[in-house]
Amino acid sequence: MSKKNTEEYIQFKHENVMVIKGDKLIITLIPTISKRKKSVIVKTLKNNEPYDNKRITYAEYEKMYELVLKTSQKDIELPQSPNKLVSIVDGGNNSIIIKKDSIEKKLSTHGISKEYHRNFFEAVELILKSAKLTVNDIN
Repeated sequence: MSKKNTEEYIQFKHENVMVIKGDKLIITLIPTISKRKKSVIVKTLKNNEPYDNKRITYAEYEKMYELVLKTSQKDIELPQSPNKLVSIVDGGNNSIIIKKDSIEKKLSTHGISKEYHRNFFEAVELILKSAKLTVNDIN
C-alpha cells in the first residue's frame, strides 16, 4: 500500500461555462512514497465524474513542476497595447496549482495559446498527456 503525500501535488483545472452542458476537467498529480517505477498518481475528474486514474514517473512530474515554478502570472498575460488587443475566443478558464511543503503557486489563464503561454502551455500539455488527453480536449 502506498502512502499519499498530501504536502505535494500539481492540480490542473479547466472550465468552460460557454459550452451548453458545461465543460469541467480537474487533473491532480500526487506523488507517493512508493518504490514503484511510476510513483505519481494521476487522478482525473471530467464534469465531476471520476474519469480515469493513471500513473507517471516522478521525473515526468518534476518536469511539469519546474515549468510552472519558473513561470510567473505576468509571463502568461495576453499582450495589450493601445492599438492591439489579443484575446482567445471560447478558451475557457485554465489554472495550475503546485504545492510542495511551504511553496504554493497558482497560475491562471482565459484560453490557452502556445504562442502566448509558452511554459504554461507546455506544462498543460504534459499534464493532459499524463491523463491520456490532449489540448484538443480542452479547446
